[in-house]
Formats: sequence, C-alpha cells, structure tokens
Amino acid sequence: MEQEHARRELDDVLLAADLPADRRARALQRILIEQGRAAFGIGPVSLHQLIRHAAQAPQSGERRAFAVLLVHALRIKDAVRPRGSAAQFDRDVCTFVESALLNPLRRATYPFTASTYDKMQSLAALHATLDEHMKPLEPTFPPWLSGLPDTRQT
Repeated sequence: MEQEHARRELDDVLLAADLPADRRARALQRILIEQGRAAFGIGPVSLHQLIRHAAQAPQSGERRAFAVLLVHALRIKDAVRPRGSAAQFDRDVCTFVESALLNPLRRATYPFTASTYDKMQSLAALHATLDEHMKPLEPTFPPWLSGLPDTRQT
C-alpha cells in the first residue's frame, strides 16, 4: 500500500502545472529518498548515495518497487539529477535500473549496449509502458491447444 501512495504522490508532483522546476525537483527527490530509505532501511543519504546503495542491495520486492518509482520520476528531464556529478549519476541510475528490472527492460527493447545518454532517454520514455512490461507473460497458446488439461470455467 505504501508503494501506491508514493506513486500517487509522485504523480501529483509531476502533474502539478503551477510548481516551479526547482521545487518540483526537490519534491521528487524527497519522495524518492523517503521511499528508498524505507525500502532499504538506511539513514539520511542523498539520492545519489541511495541509488548506489540500491544497486548493491540484494534482489527484493522493495528494490524492484523503488526502481519502478525511479523510472516514473525520470520522465521529467533533469528533475532528479544532481547538479554536480550528472554523468556518474546517470551511469549509476542505469546500472541500478538494469539490474532491478532486467526482464521488463528486455520486453521494452531497452538499449543495453547504447550510450548512457541513450539509455537515460529510453528510461525517461519507459514510464509510459512500464506497467505493461511488469505484468507476467501469458501463454502464447491456450492450455487445451497445447495438450494440457482445460481448466477454463464454463
């Protein structure tokens, strides 16, 4: 339930037309940091430190949910990027998201071998279809056609 609340809060900030860019960036970073700290149980950190920590964290539902939230925040250009070390931040974001959302990124034809710039552009656009790519795959053929017992409700 906490993840859904964070996603709604993130969407509210992203869709607020009257919010200046600097306030929007601070609000997005605050949401991401709060969710990341809760997911990974760590103390006060910057967003970049949090992403580095998340990249090293073991696979978990919280890690995956944080990656999804981060991808949705990336749709606003430069809103979550720190001013100083933007290139390193982008590389760390790509490393984290690639490891946390490997199969959904494969389904979305993410450019794993492209430049960091192209990867970030792809992640920024991915928010529109990410939920669809996160769904489990359905069988191509119905079970009865594959010779398996028919479990359909009639």
